[in-house]
Parts: sequence; C-alpha cells; structure tokens
Amino acid sequence: MSEVQYPADAEIAALCGQIYKTTSGFTYLDEGADDGVCWALHRTDDVDVIVFRGSVTLQDWVRDLVAVAIPTSIGRIHAGFWFGMEKTCSEVRSLTAGRQVIVAGHSLGAAHASILTGLLVESRIRPLARVVFGEPKPGFRDAAEIIRSVPGRSYRNGYKLHHDLVTDLPFSLSSGEYEYVHPTAIIPVSCRPPDKLITEFGDLAYHGIDLYQEALSALENDKSREAKRAL
Repeated sequence: MSEVQYPADAEIAALCGQIYKTTSGFTYLDEGADDGVCWALHRTDDVDVIVFRGSVTLQDWVRDLVAVAIPTSIGRIHAGFWFGMEKTCSEVRSLTAGRQVIVAGHSLGAAHASILTGLLVESRIRPLARVVFGEPKPGFRDAAEIIRSVPGRSYRNGYKLHHDLVTDLPFSLSSGEYEYVHPTAIIPVSCRPPDKLITEFGDLAYHGIDLYQEALSALENDKSREAKRAL
C-alpha cells in the first residue's frame, strides 16, 4: 500500500492565497453569492482540504464588525462570523462524505474554518486538522472547547515587537466565561512586510496571506535542510 500523503502547512497556506486570486484550480468553489461565505474544496487522493477566503467584499467587512456573541449549537460565536455557516457545513458534509478532511482559512476565513470545525464535530465528523492563518477570535470559551478537540494550528505573523493585529480581535469587554479566545495556542511565524506597507498600514501590514505563505515555506525549507543533515 502507498503511504498516505497529507499537504504540508505551507501548501495549505498557498491554497488560502489561491482562493483570493482565481476561481479555477479547485475541485469545487462556492463564491458565497447566496450566503456571503466564500469557500473551496481542494481534493487529493488522500484528503479534502476545505479553504475559506478572508474579507474582500463590503458584506465581508460589515460582518467583521458585527462582534456581538450569540448562542449557537456549538457555543457563543461572533455573530458576523456565524452567518451562513450552518448552510456551509451541510454542503461540506455532502461533498466530503466518507473522506478525510482538513479545514483551513485566512483572516475571516480562519474564523469560518474554526466554526466549521466545531459544526463538524457536533455532527460527529472529526477533521484531521484545522490550519488557520491570521485568525481573529471566533467565539467564547464554550465554543473553543469543542473546536480544540480537533488538532489545530493557528499561525500569527510578526517581527520583533510587531505582529498581525487581526489576531487580537475582537477585543473582550470582560474576562473568563464571556471572553473571546482563540481555540488553540497561537504559533508565531515571521515574514516582515515591505517598509512601504508598514508605513501605510502599520502592524496590519503583517496580515497578508502572501507573508504567511513565505513564512511557512521558509519553515518547511529549514525542516528539509535539518532532515538532510541528520542523514
């Protein structure tokens, strides 16, 4: 039997970049015309990768700002991130029935990926992993408990004292049970944006998916060199 091949996180970051640029190259693409949730399916022999796009449209940006936590079937979730996700989960379940799944996304798409993970767990479907980049906090601790039952990697780009500010959002007005949290610990990576972007956008310049792609590719190359030295 051939060895099962799963995509490396650098490849997943590239897919998260691809969904911003093209409607081709995916096995299935839902541009979110009906519910505002843009996502795609990338199928390999061994796994389906569900990829969510971040904010592009005015509707996306408006939803980012609807930061009221609402009760859902998986706990209290940011209302703007929740819209459309039950329908999306139903579609994902239909398309990936009997397949192994990895869930991924960048920015708003990272929040959607985390919510989908929770909904799949609620449906007794356990993804292989949740891999997200520049993830805002999707909900409160009750939702995080469900989402973190799936192995998760949440990357945050930064350099020295600076980092992707989107990962700090939304801010919480209280702590404990009613505090917005990341489901799993943040994993720092580093790719410094050009000075021009830093001047224009400040620490938000660290948020671009292209920077996450470069950072993860560099990590993969480092691992490859270390493996060769160990031989």
